[in-house]
Amino acid sequence: MSFVLAAPLALPARAQSSIPTVDLPALGDAGSEELSPALERKIGEQIMAQVRRDPDYLSDPEATEYINYVGYRLVSVSSARSQDFTFFMVRDPMLNAFAMPGGFIGVHSGLVIAAQTESELAGVLAHEIAHVSQRHIARMLGQQKESMAIQIGALLLAILAARAGGNSSGDLAQAAILGGQAAALQQQLNFSRDAERESDRVGFVTLVNGGFDGRGMEQFFGRLQQGSRLYEGTAPAYLRTHPMTVERISDMQNRTRGMTFRQRVDSIDFHLVRARLRVLQETSVQGWRDQLDYFNNVLKSRSAAVEAAALYGASIAALKLNLNALAYEHALAARRATPASSAILDKLVAETRFVAATTDEQRTDAVNAAREAAARYPLSTVAVGNYIDLLNRSNQHQQAIEVLRAQNAITRTQPGYFALLGRSYEALGRKTLHHQAIGEMYALMGFKSAALQQMELARRVNDGDFYAMSEVDARIRELQADVKAEKEMREARGGRQ
Repeated sequence: MSFVLAAPLALPARAQSSIPTVDLPALGDAGSEELSPALERKIGEQIMAQVRRDPDYLSDPEATEYINYVGYRLVSVSSARSQDFTFFMVRDPMLNAFAMPGGFIGVHSGLVIAAQTESELAGVLAHEIAHVSQRHIARMLGQQKESMAIQIGALLLAILAARAGGNSSGDLAQAAILGGQAAALQQQLNFSRDAERESDRVGFVTLVNGGFDGRGMEQFFGRLQQGSRLYEGTAPAYLRTHPMTVERISDMQNRTRGMTFRQRVDSIDFHLVRARLRVLQETSVQGWRDQLDYFNNVLKSRSAAVEAAALYGASIAALKLNLNALAYEHALAARRATPASSAILDKLVAETRFVAATTDEQRTDAVNAAREAAARYPLSTVAVGNYIDLLNRSNQHQQAIEVLRAQNAITRTQPGYFALLGRSYEALGRKTLHHQAIGEMYALMGFKSAALQQMELARRVNDGDFYAMSEVDARIRELQADVKAEKEMREARGGRQ
């Protein structure tokens, strides 16, 4: 099972780089009385409730943990360090990333794969973080009423969902409707040239302060420009919100020309996640076979990082194809190919060891390997989540609950916490606690009606103790009020149309 990381890993010390003074263009008041930070966050959360329903929303623990790690490394040295951010992945081969209201930043899988260095990827994230820190979205929506802002936010995500172009006639009709709405609002949704330039300049400072190579932003600008030409005429209008210009590229070249840079070695996880996303971007058996062939060809290279990543990617592809013994073989080889520390790689070794096991002793060894990895990386959702998952798959459900409640990597603000809890309670036959946990999971995902239904099932089963049933009754009252408020809001919007 998969879930989303919301907390960053421990960050390295801030790089001691020399940053030139940056003169930013004046864009007026940084905030609007009509769109406060709290309201902007609320709008973003409502959008994210829709994002998670999109089949191309990629709730992969490894990719999400990594992109949040890089993102929060940048946030920690930015002017937005006290603001909440959520970085998430979208399964899409096009080169794109986008900022949404409230600090939610989406990254296409194609962008990560296309980045040639970790600094290139960080440069794009730094640019999007600057859109948030400079409150460009708030300025763009600030003159709208709250209901209009929410409507625009919902529309943005509907466009995102329509990108895949569904297989049914209903999906195609919906995509056509959304395409027309997108064209009508394109001018409102695009950032101004001044906002783009400001994000370049603020993002550049954040990128270098975060310890990355400042040339990464300029280099990826060129890659995005090439990508824009490649996709011209096929991508929805909204996805072309970051047009590259000669002026912007020249500006970044001028900023990097006089600076002294030290070569930065990319992390092993950068290479692993790029390899992983190559596989996860595929959704067919043939696609996974093609990726397995691709990585086997890459293995002709002798670069340690590339070799480890290729072996890792081959293992993921083999796992998708249910070639479990081969997946374990490649995972072990990848671990041997690099001495670098990686929760992502250690997780794969334990996971493939478990699925390839043919005896109880081998499965126990795999669980123990996962436990050791969780101890090495106590703040890693990937490592801790894998340990709990293998405990459940070994029918050690009570132990899984105890580990989940004691650990610090997966918090109660994450849907994954309650997904794992609910899975364990279901296996133990504790029905009230199972429905309660799944209800909390739905509530965190923004599905209030589904959450209410689960809580009502929990009360109907009534096999919990006094405290559990009291919690269920209280949550039912809260969710009933939330569902009623959402219904009234929908009716009010419908009456004004």
